[in-house]
Amino acid sequence: MTTETVSPYREFKQKIRDFARGQHGIRNPFVIAAIDPAIEHQITDRLESWAAGEGDAPSIPDDVTVQPIRLDELLPKTDVYKLLVDLGEPLSNHDDETSAGRRIEETMQDRLAEELVQVMIKEEIEQDDLETQTHVVLLCNLGSLYPFTRASELLDELDRRNVKCTIGIPFPGDVVGGKLNFFGGDSRHYYPAHQIDSRILKDHLQQ
Repeated sequence: MTTETVSPYREFKQKIRDFARGQHGIRNPFVIAAIDPAIEHQITDRLESWAAGEGDAPSIPDDVTVQPIRLDELLPKTDVYKLLVDLGEPLSNHDDETSAGRRIEETMQDRLAEELVQVMIKEEIEQDDLETQTHVVLLCNLGSLYPFTRASELLDELDRRNVKCTIGIPFPGDVVGGKLNFFGGDSRHYYPAHQIDSRILKDHLQQ
């Protein structure tokens, strides 16, 4: 029987809290947990309430700050998204629809993670917070970026830019053989993130 102490939802928040209070990870303080895609937006709402100090345990220590970022709201701020909106009509009128769609997808895959992190650093996260592990950034609504970028690409880009704050990612997918599976794609380990072993389901939100 699942109890509060073993709930993967609580474990996700607890591990984020532990990292923010100084625990060391494999490389950077990244935490990732698989969630049922059907409850992704519900998880986002709950994490935003938690960040505001409302409701869910464990409580956030006074010396820790938590900042949720909705990736679906960040996406339209990227240059690559604006470019593709501008190009959308002429590309859709192209004789080869498959080719046009593939070119859009390839452009997004090549540049999106880099530009999302750039927008985060320039517009969303305070410079001082980027330098401290006690500031937590929750990257929510990852599913909105499918199939253009993955959690691994965001984590790699954050690592490349030497971001020091604690990062938490609710991952819409499943755990298959100890690896995370994103919308039925290839299963993989998200090194260097700390991975919660079990998937968060709707029932876990009631605990």
